[in-house]
Amino acid sequence: MIVLHPVFTILFILIILFSFQEVYSNEEKKTPVASWLVAICLILFSGLRGNVGADYPVYRSFYSLYFPTLDYSQIYDRMLFRQSAIDIEWMYVLLNKIVFAFGGPFQSFTLVSAIITIGMKMRMYYQNSVYPIFTVLLFFIPGFFIADSGHMRQALGMTMCVFSYQFIKDRKIWWFLLCLYIAYGFHKSAIIFLPAYWLVLIPLNSNRIFYAIIISVILSPLHVYDLFSSFLGSLNLQDVSNGYNGYIGYEDKASSFMDGTMVLNAFLLIAYDKSACKKIWYYEYMRNIVVMGVCLYFIFRDNPVFSTRLVGVYIGFSCLIIPNIIASLNLNIKRLWHFFFVAFMIFYYFVFASYQGKAGRFTPETYRNFLWSN
Repeated sequence: MIVLHPVFTILFILIILFSFQEVYSNEEKKTPVASWLVAICLILFSGLRGNVGADYPVYRSFYSLYFPTLDYSQIYDRMLFRQSAIDIEWMYVLLNKIVFAFGGPFQSFTLVSAIITIGMKMRMYYQNSVYPIFTVLLFFIPGFFIADSGHMRQALGMTMCVFSYQFIKDRKIWWFLLCLYIAYGFHKSAIIFLPAYWLVLIPLNSNRIFYAIIISVILSPLHVYDLFSSFLGSLNLQDVSNGYNGYIGYEDKASSFMDGTMVLNAFLLIAYDKSACKKIWYYEYMRNIVVMGVCLYFIFRDNPVFSTRLVGVYIGFSCLIIPNIIASLNLNIKRLWHFFFVAFMIFYYFVFASYQGKAGRFTPETYRNFLWSN
């Protein structure tokens, strides 16, 4: 039986226990100490990893060999959408150069990246989820490993999109656009989140959600995304090494597993829409974002790149909306659904460990961290 490294396994168990404390507590009170503890562990285990995760070796070589040769004027040109010789997004290059200027090794950059991606998401989860630790449990596998500890460019871009949700709620369009501009500077695929500012205002109910998803399923075999192939191809969805392709191979084989996850999300959105709308502030906003993600997933289903990378920022909100839906239910049903998702995540743990976890070097034999000698 393949398992993840003990630090991840122990943390996974702690997150489950903390989530039980949240859901089974009689008080509607969040636990900041637990959130801080989990956040610090996630940052250290991701930020100080060594040769772990997709694309780590090539990004390490870029950090010390390629990025230092680039002039700031080239970054400035790329920032203003002028012609430039830089092949990687300007904000990612700039962050690398700033960290490198202080003389730190590559793990300094991975630590800074982890502080940004995990810290900002944890803050957003704490502010917008009734059960923030339960939200982290759903994010932990696979998001933490594949994005925050793997595809760092896209993780940084997606995190800025997630952070922009605060400005969507407050209806501050210029701040939202600034977040999207920075997100685009980390990874081009972030531009797909631009419609979210207006998308959240579309009035939906259970019937409309059902019909939207059914239409998306019908459109799936028609490959309608081919009409926008030139635009979608320009988003540079694939990362820079074969580490990415290895993950895609596993995700392609596990499409039926992803299908089941999307169907489950769709069921919760449809079945408990009224209850959640009545009890959760701004539920309609996050619901519309996840509905968009589910619909795009089925439309892009036959393309493993688009259906995983392109819609990830929308689907990423599912770890936020599921705990909020469950929090809106009566006590017995709430605990039943929580137990179901805990069991599901335990099952997912072993599925992930056997495939992406092994490929990404997160197992006991392969995981390395600069906090301890190996």
